[in-house]
Amino acid sequence: MRAVIIGAGKIGYNIAQTLSQEGHDVFVIEQDEERQQNVEENLDVQAVLGNGADSRLLESIDIDEADLLIAVTENDELNMLACMLAGQYGVKKTVARVRKPEYDRTNKLASNPALNIDLMINPERVAAAEIAKIISVPEAVDVNYYAKGKIMLLELQIEKGNPVINYALKEIHGQYHFLVAAILREDELIIPRGDDQILQGDRIFLIGRTDQMREVEKYLGFARRSIHSVMLLGGSRVAFYLAQLLEKRGLEVKIIEKDYKHCKHLAGLLNEAIVLNGDGSDIDLLQDEGVQDTDLFVALTEDDKLNILVSLMAKRLGASKTIAQVRRSDYLPLIEAVGIDIAISPRLLTAEAVLRFVRNSEFLSISVLEKGSAEVYEIILNARMKRMIQKPIKALGLPKGILIGAVFRDNDALIPSGDDVLMPGDRIIIFAAANVVRKVEHFLRLEV
Repeated sequence: MRAVIIGAGKIGYNIAQTLSQEGHDVFVIEQDEERQQNVEENLDVQAVLGNGADSRLLESIDIDEADLLIAVTENDELNMLACMLAGQYGVKKTVARVRKPEYDRTNKLASNPALNIDLMINPERVAAAEIAKIISVPEAVDVNYYAKGKIMLLELQIEKGNPVINYALKEIHGQYHFLVAAILREDELIIPRGDDQILQGDRIFLIGRTDQMREVEKYLGFARRSIHSVMLLGGSRVAFYLAQLLEKRGLEVKIIEKDYKHCKHLAGLLNEAIVLNGDGSDIDLLQDEGVQDTDLFVALTEDDKLNILVSLMAKRLGASKTIAQVRRSDYLPLIEAVGIDIAISPRLLTAEAVLRFVRNSEFLSISVLEKGSAEVYEIILNARMKRMIQKPIKALGLPKGILIGAVFRDNDALIPSGDDVLMPGDRIIIFAAANVVRKVEHFLRLEV
């Protein structure tokens, strides 16, 4: 595939890096010379200095031969214009990063087919949706749904005192069907076998039927609690979108924002949320507003250091769970090590969402787990996939690091054993470690 990426910020760089590693032909256009040189020196792509909405520049890189254009600059209008131009040159798929609320899909301009935008993505909305998803299962580090919501994948932290510590997977039995698809241990992802043990400090990726997952968690020593109250630091766009989502669920929401005018603006847009004018780093204010009794504290300012600091304060004061927005990717490995429960990066989430869109259309969904250490694919088997169908799973010869975690058939979800036979029409969930991701599509395409 030939891809043109306009904008070499964090999102563009991450997408270019991933597509290049997958063997695609990638061009990056960037107006900032320092960013352009950074891409040129560190990635195996062609980096061009210039304006991505300049038709002459696009023609110089043979835009008419491109299969995909991704415009992710910080300028919404430029991104939309670039997609419109790409359509005129016959580019098959286009993606535009669009952040301004006035360009929502309900806007007549943004929804105009003449703009030729196949995917319009808003990083702040993506981040808010991710946080809202996590809130639904607060004991988990991450949550993903597959097979029309019938199958759930949870990332869970094994804390001291958990009853399954030091047990081998083959020793963990229950009346419900579930699978520990992977174990993350000291930054190493393990695709486990039956003899592998669960150790304190591990993160396990647990896959099972959504309607049974609460009982599975209970069996494994996890208690699912409910979130009733949420406190947000900062009146950012992410905070606004998240507050809207939480209001619909009937949760108690408080937003602490330093700017008085912005407080008034937010209060006029939200229905039930309480918007407080004050300094969120003020311990007395946090205590007066009940942070010690809140179920979830989420720091969403534009200042990474402030988000980290106040999240730690909230945790020490008694908040049950903390989430911090972090825009600098080099901070991410440090966040959870210092006691914050979850770190959210809108830029990385956006890059992952774009990559899910541009993958082959046979994949219904692709989830990127634990900052790229693994990916989960959801596909529907067809009669052409002769290597996959009409055979027991144990006879498929799946490459090491790849496993089939669940099967959705006849409106029923099941966790398969090695003896189960896959059939055309089955919707299957494939779990793959990062170092074997490229083998997944290759394996599925073999029709022998």
